[in-house]
Amino acid sequence: MRRSIATRSSLQMSLLSILGVALIALFGYHCVWMWQDIRHQETLERAATAVEQVLARNAELRPTEMWGRVDELLVSLGNVRAKVHGENGEVLYGPQVLLSQVKHKDTYMYPLSGLGGTMPMRDLELAIDVSEDKKFLNFIGVMFAVAAVVWGVLVMLLSGSLARFELKPLNKFGRKIADFNPSDLTARIKSENEPEELYPVIEQFNKLMGKVGQYHEQLRSFNSNVAHELNTPLSSLTVSHELLLREKNLNPEQLREALHCHLEELQRMNRIIQSMLFLSHASQGQYKDFRLIEKLSEPVMTVMDYMEAMLEEKHLHFELHGEASARVDSELIKRALSNLVSNAIRYAEAGSTIQIHIDENETPGAVRLTVSNRGVCIPENSVPRLFEPFYRVDQSRNESGHNHGLGLAIVAAIARLHGGEPFARCDGEWVRIGFSVKQAKPWQQDIKWP
Repeated sequence: MRRSIATRSSLQMSLLSILGVALIALFGYHCVWMWQDIRHQETLERAATAVEQVLARNAELRPTEMWGRVDELLVSLGNVRAKVHGENGEVLYGPQVLLSQVKHKDTYMYPLSGLGGTMPMRDLELAIDVSEDKKFLNFIGVMFAVAAVVWGVLVMLLSGSLARFELKPLNKFGRKIADFNPSDLTARIKSENEPEELYPVIEQFNKLMGKVGQYHEQLRSFNSNVAHELNTPLSSLTVSHELLLREKNLNPEQLREALHCHLEELQRMNRIIQSMLFLSHASQGQYKDFRLIEKLSEPVMTVMDYMEAMLEEKHLHFELHGEASARVDSELIKRALSNLVSNAIRYAEAGSTIQIHIDENETPGAVRLTVSNRGVCIPENSVPRLFEPFYRVDQSRNESGHNHGLGLAIVAAIARLHGGEPFARCDGEWVRIGFSVKQAKPWQQDIKWP
């Protein structure tokens, strides 16, 4: 069952209103009760003082005459009744129980020291009938309770209508989203004349649409590039086969050469397909064999040992700086480093040095692995797109016959799989490309390999 914001808001406002009115009613009820109690006590205190004065002035009278004077006083006081106790607790005046037939009464004890003469008195007990005040207090309580309930219902009805009115911009916003054309990814919702509370929602929605458009464009470009990359070797194979079929006198050497070319094209297609499958699996998080590598220099050295022949061929040197530990998939880290080092060897100046930096201080909570080579700097406008699938800077750098443009995209996928990001920059003649992974614990060491 779907929950309504308007209904919940009206219920919450009603509950708060009822609670507020109930607190005010309780406070008012308590104030009336205190005022009545204070008034009763003052009445009893005045009555006690008056009775004491009567007993003090008429101490020499006979008891019947003295108690008659007290009766006259009590009649003038209305609903106050009195009882006098002797020194031994016996009742000298009044009934055994004051106002025995009255359900609600207040009592008061007053000492009578030194009064009574031959009939010494100990204390005076007074009682007052408060039934009428109690009825008034109950009436006030019922009225407060009814007022709280009526007020709560009224507030619920009014707040429900008010909430639905205030939520109209949100409903309007929903209709705008429903009216969006899925094929028009450039459409945006304007935030002018909208409530301030909707600004963050509209802003985030527009950003989301921008990302969707960007991803859609990347997907379109990716599909186009995939078709182009696979079409080239397929077209080449098709043409080659047609030519072979047209040859009437095909010698074994020509056939061997044609088969060798076909095999190269098929291997190239296989590399593209395998790379695409890896990107698909990596984006779905299917690689999760993460283990703590105490020294990230170890997979780096493994890759460099594998690349040693390529380094010697171009008379290049290698340097490794820094050390750190991280929880990673060692094989994936090797693959990312292999792609980066291969690019660095391909574009480095002959006789120069390729540097790999393992830095744990540049980015808090992350370890950065950077591969640097001296060579032609990458254009600034191409740096943000380096990690897009099939993106190539230019023909002079891509070596399209050997490179299908997925190497850096794989590096980016591996970096994000480890909670990091790829990066690239040019510092003068140095091209620095790398990626980051989450940090495990610090190490500091420099290793050099000439």
